[in-house]
Amino acid sequence: MKPRVWLLLSLAVSAVTWLYAVKVLLPATAIVGAEYGTLTQLGDLYPRWVGTRELLLYGRNPYGPEVSHEIQQGFYGHSIEQRSDVPGIKLIDEQRFAYPIYVVFLMAPTVHLEFSQVRRWAPLVLLLLAAPIVPFSLDLLRWHLPWESVAALTLFTVSSPQIVHGIEHQQMAVLVGLLLVAAASCASRDRHHLAGVLLACSTIKPQLALFPICFFFIWSVGDLRKRWRLLAAFLISLAALTAAGEWLLPGWLADFVAGIAAYRRYFPTTSILRVVFGETLGIILGAIIVLLLLVLAWRERRQPIDSRQQILVFASFLIGTLLAFPLLTPFNQVLLIFPAILLVSEWRLLPRLSQIVFAAAVTWPWIAFCELLVFPPRLESLKRVPLLPSALVLFFPLLLPVLLMSRRTASLPQLQLNNSQRS
Repeated sequence: MKPRVWLLLSLAVSAVTWLYAVKVLLPATAIVGAEYGTLTQLGDLYPRWVGTRELLLYGRNPYGPEVSHEIQQGFYGHSIEQRSDVPGIKLIDEQRFAYPIYVVFLMAPTVHLEFSQVRRWAPLVLLLLAAPIVPFSLDLLRWHLPWESVAALTLFTVSSPQIVHGIEHQQMAVLVGLLLVAAASCASRDRHHLAGVLLACSTIKPQLALFPICFFFIWSVGDLRKRWRLLAAFLISLAALTAAGEWLLPGWLADFVAGIAAYRRYFPTTSILRVVFGETLGIILGAIIVLLLLVLAWRERRQPIDSRQQILVFASFLIGTLLAFPLLTPFNQVLLIFPAILLVSEWRLLPRLSQIVFAAAVTWPWIAFCELLVFPPRLESLKRVPLLPSALVLFFPLLLPVLLMSRRTASLPQLQLNNSQRS
């Protein structure tokens, strides 16, 4: 189809997606949340906003029990006191301030606002953060498209169930996904110092950023004479963020580590490999994937970051993060935007069956959105049905590597020729 047809189709898909979010998803989420005693769906930003306000305005420790109880008052209307060592007790999310302390620098402009104002503008801000992931990905791939195609691809991306889920929960994972892809794009343009700064900022969610950062570390070691600025900028920026946090709250690192340990008890999560293959085998497979990717990155460390080999390694690290680590929730799949665009850029290398499978996997959630809008379910009796499109995308990280491995081989010049022809 012509680029303008794709643009019109993406506009229709976007309208359907956001109608579904407003008319079906948000009411259904509120009903499910009520089962766990939540008064309202305040989202992931609320604990960060309360913690930032209490620290910057009143000097209170955001990791402390007093601030935690204040956050819980907003979510549940009362403080949470629970013990994880008592069998048979159903644990609920304690909604603590569980981020590195330097996230307060990001939230600082909001401390004098009411949270209702923050909550109103957060979806727009997150949309504006998700959208640039597409042009940064295209830049890294050196894939030049007409503006209509770029706009269509961006609209398809921000209308995906994963991004909708992240915006619904006001999740900073969207920002981390942007920072990682932007860092790779900057590194490909020899802006190594800026890439290092972006990577340091991505550690606001260390569980999401740590493994991809390992890729950049190994790649930098591959040619230290040219790439040392990335490592230096990363280490200096991270040290500056840590030191600034220490100045604001002495001893914050110990509080943060203790908070992470508590988080794993009251909000246990898992990986897709453990869900599919069981706990023991899933952990073993995850460890094997991590080890193989580290070996692959070391073998290809001397390649330019925009080479076909290195692009595949970078995409594999993003996918491997979701496969091997306990990051099951759909909003973490913001890391899959670049691998998915890579797959689309090499569309002609995919066998026909792989093209059909990928197209079906991408389009069926929007078909489900349409069906749920045309035939609205009774939310009280079928609480999980409206959440089904978001739930089934959990298996997308398993599908992408299979499709990537199914591609036929081609030289990089031939790929660039194909992309230029499609442009």
